[in-house]
Amino acid sequence: MQLTNITTRTNLLIAFISISFTFIISVYFQYKSFEEEIKHVKEDFIELKKSEIKTEVLRVYKNIEKKEKEINNKIKENLKKRVALAHTIANSIYEDNKNIKSDEEIKYLIVTALKNISFTNKRSYFFINKNDGEAILFNTKSMLNKNINNWNLKDKKGKAFIQEQSKIALTKKEGFLKTHFVKPDLKDNIQYPKLSYVKLFSPYNWHIGTGEYIDDVVKDIQDTILTDIANIRYGKEGYIFVNRIDKKALIFNGVKLDKPKDYTNTKLFNIQLESMKKGDFFQYNFRKLNTKKEFPKISFVKQYHKWGWIIGTGLYIDEVNSHIELRQKEVKNSIILQIISLVLVSISLFILVYFISKNMSDKIKKNIINLIGSFKTASKKSKKINTSLLTYDEFEDLANSLNQTLKSRNKAILKQKNYLDIIDENVITSSTDKEGIITNASNAFCNISKYSKKELIGSSHNIIRHPDVPKKFYEQMWETLNSGKVWKGEIKNLRKDGKEYWVDAIIQPIYKNKEIVGYTAIRHDITDKKKVEYLSITDELTGLRNRRFFNEVIKDELLRAKRNKSFLTFMMLDIDYFKKYNDTYGHQKGDEALKEVAKALKSLCKRGGDYSFRLGGEEFGVLFISENTQGSETFANKFLKEVEALNIEHKESLVSKNITVSIGLVTKQANTVKNEDELYKLADDALYEAKKNGRNQVVVKVV
Repeated sequence: MQLTNITTRTNLLIAFISISFTFIISVYFQYKSFEEEIKHVKEDFIELKKSEIKTEVLRVYKNIEKKEKEINNKIKENLKKRVALAHTIANSIYEDNKNIKSDEEIKYLIVTALKNISFTNKRSYFFINKNDGEAILFNTKSMLNKNINNWNLKDKKGKAFIQEQSKIALTKKEGFLKTHFVKPDLKDNIQYPKLSYVKLFSPYNWHIGTGEYIDDVVKDIQDTILTDIANIRYGKEGYIFVNRIDKKALIFNGVKLDKPKDYTNTKLFNIQLESMKKGDFFQYNFRKLNTKKEFPKISFVKQYHKWGWIIGTGLYIDEVNSHIELRQKEVKNSIILQIISLVLVSISLFILVYFISKNMSDKIKKNIINLIGSFKTASKKSKKINTSLLTYDEFEDLANSLNQTLKSRNKAILKQKNYLDIIDENVITSSTDKEGIITNASNAFCNISKYSKKELIGSSHNIIRHPDVPKKFYEQMWETLNSGKVWKGEIKNLRKDGKEYWVDAIIQPIYKNKEIVGYTAIRHDITDKKKVEYLSITDELTGLRNRRFFNEVIKDELLRAKRNKSFLTFMMLDIDYFKKYNDTYGHQKGDEALKEVAKALKSLCKRGGDYSFRLGGEEFGVLFISENTQGSETFANKFLKEVEALNIEHKESLVSKNITVSIGLVTKQANTVKNEDELYKLADDALYEAKKNGRNQVVVKVV
């Protein structure tokens, strides 16, 4: 009876603790979830607002570009219309008087009619010049009969603008030009930028024109645009501010200033400049419209380079807090409701557990003890649980299920072991730490590299590095891996016995707590494939690259030389009187001679960018990028002597007692080469000339 009571109390205590623990965990995770949600709400809200203010700044920026373009086009249109009006006036005077008045009288009437017409605060006026430079109406003054020629008159930039005006009139009939000229209403003798439009007046070989001073136009454009920007409002506190790069404020606190004023907050201005360079947002404290209190604010600025304007706007972060407070209230109410529900459920469960546990505690305890003991034994020895010791069907079913689970586990362990053995034997894998030190290697990796696991583990991957692979290849690989990306590619490696092999590899970073702690590589043996590729581009007799490879690489090298603005050198050579050599010594000796010449050629082409080919028969080629022409010719003459120094007897040669070669060399700035066929033809022509001139010599085509 006592055991039953103890069991009942224990079950009740366990139930109470379990329910309480569940309740506490539930509330805890809800609170953590709420904190996480608040964090994301704040981040998302700020990012959304950042996007809005950036969009607003870019919209204003594009509107400035658009309005400036529209106003500039309108100014050009006005200039064109004004000149057309002046031309019409002049032509009407001419047509009305050409049969009743002299030319001098008509000219006087035209000049008198146009000289008093002005625009834009009397700074824009008409001018007339004869197309040989004689001044007719100059700077609002009549120059008739004064014989003043301004043909060589130049502005402060050295532009002979009278000549340019005449050229436009005579060749195009009419058109625009930019120049510099003094303002007639100012006495500062300063020349200001000016946009002018001229049109041919053919009766007197004149050109009539007018213009606008660009600085006046720009000021009017800027005033119009600043007024528009100052009126922009969006959201509760949204407005645009504009500063100048010389630390002057143009629109401050949403108001266009009558005159630019000094920006007194040097620190904030420098922050704007720095953020503008980076294209990033910046945070500071600033007062809202119509208030004196400062609030945290995030802003974005962009420079309009043409005018040196800094355009920006921002958002006040306190708007986020009100959004978060509302969400906090909602979550708090939700948690309170859940607490009430959980308390009621806990009481009900506690009462239910009390009655059930009191009735079943003895038998359950006995079955649990038997089940636990049997399960421990079965787990350790992988044997079935003895169900004869259990009195409840439920526990017997549980034991049968555990027996089935044990059986499945044992099968899974065996299957996993077999699977891992298959991978270990057949997949070339390895793992390394962050420094590239091998921490694990499969048997397949050991088989292909001929190193044992003991030799590999603890060593750097440099143990299989092939000396032919350039250092830059591995630098680019590590750059990709250190950025957290997967690297894929083909690598040539070196086995322990000195033989090379090729693999197609995938290398992936290993992460722990969001940090890279190592790398895992899976490889596929492609050695046979690379051998086939090698044979397809290699001449079988000499070991040099064949004509097929030449056709591919010359295109790539031409493009590379054009990018680097370098010279591209192509050398073609023939063994002199090789047919006679074969006829005299036999084809076997001929093959040996070809091999020796190829060997000499290969020994000279040692740089990474040097390519040597057997183009066919006794014809060979060399291709490389060079910085100048002298080195190429030196290379060719050196090879000429190397071949003769081989001392391969050729008694039927007409130029030497030994085998010699004739060489055609072309070195050309790559950007002037149309295509690879042009380069090949030039070298072929040079080779032909070398043979024609007596052989055993170099003919150079430098273009």
